[in-house]
Amino acid sequence: MTAGELRVALVGPGRIATAHLEAIAAAADLATLVSVAGLPHERARTEELATRYGAERADHDAAAVLDADDIDAVVLTVPNHVHATLAAPLLASGKHLLVEKPLATTVADIDLMIDAAERHDRILMAAQCRRFFRGAQVAKERLVELGGPVSLVQLLGVYADGLATDWWRSAADVGGLALGLNGPHVVDTMLWLVGAPPTRVYARTRRLREHWEGEDEAVVVVDFADGSLGTGYLSLNARQPFNDRWIHGPAGSMRLADDRNLWIGGEPVVQEEVRPYLHGDPSFERQFREFADAVITKREPQASAREVRPVTAVLEAALASQRTGGPVELRSEEATA
Repeated sequence: MTAGELRVALVGPGRIATAHLEAIAAAADLATLVSVAGLPHERARTEELATRYGAERADHDAAAVLDADDIDAVVLTVPNHVHATLAAPLLASGKHLLVEKPLATTVADIDLMIDAAERHDRILMAAQCRRFFRGAQVAKERLVELGGPVSLVQLLGVYADGLATDWWRSAADVGGLALGLNGPHVVDTMLWLVGAPPTRVYARTRRLREHWEGEDEAVVVVDFADGSLGTGYLSLNARQPFNDRWIHGPAGSMRLADDRNLWIGGEPVVQEEVRPYLHGDPSFERQFREFADAVITKREPQASAREVRPVTAVLEAALASQRTGGPVELRSEEATA
């Protein structure tokens, strides 16, 4: 396969689909959009997106993509609880996969997905878009300047005015609620930046509103093998949204706000306009180009399934911790890629 020959389908015409379709459209030098696929009751939305983004066709059953021999890769943007159910047969049918976060809601499901990808020699990548903001990338490059171990605190709050989609109602389907929806953002960038295996997780959660079964407030504390400490606070009740991360080490400090704006030692290093990304953003474009290039060049991508596996281990442990009220120790096989 050479550049421009990657033939891609998007399965799942939900809220985040637009950002991924914008990214595919921006990578016309690498990929062609063959299909936008959804369920029969999503026909109008599926056909509208297919037309808007110039797909060769709209499909109204995931089986049409599964059976297609003119599709090389799939961007999977379906509800959290069906990621593994769809991913395994798609990988077995020869499709490379970019899966919207979280990769799956359990480590057991991720292991099934990894096994399918390895048996069929396919690329399996998680769509952890916040890694691909320039501010976050530079923070990762320069974190060594702070020395170690580090203390990292992230605050991430949004306001969810009720159920954006019906499957949010179920804690089991989402993987919690705040933990299942925005926990992957906080935990992934925490683990990615620190770069050491997580060893222990303690979490407390609350539900302040009754729209859903799951938690709408959460605090997660993660211990790392190198002595680093990460703390994440998540809220779905923030009428004034916030996304701020402070990292302190023995040799310095940095602040990363909105994943775009970075200060090191109080000096601005990266400064970019903050805007919503649900309808497209350069971070999604960089993420898709990473996926497409990995497929074309046959290499492991950043945010590969093995690399992000510990993210789900931490989130599973956080759910267990909030049930028991105590910390959860991670076994080495859970904490490593």
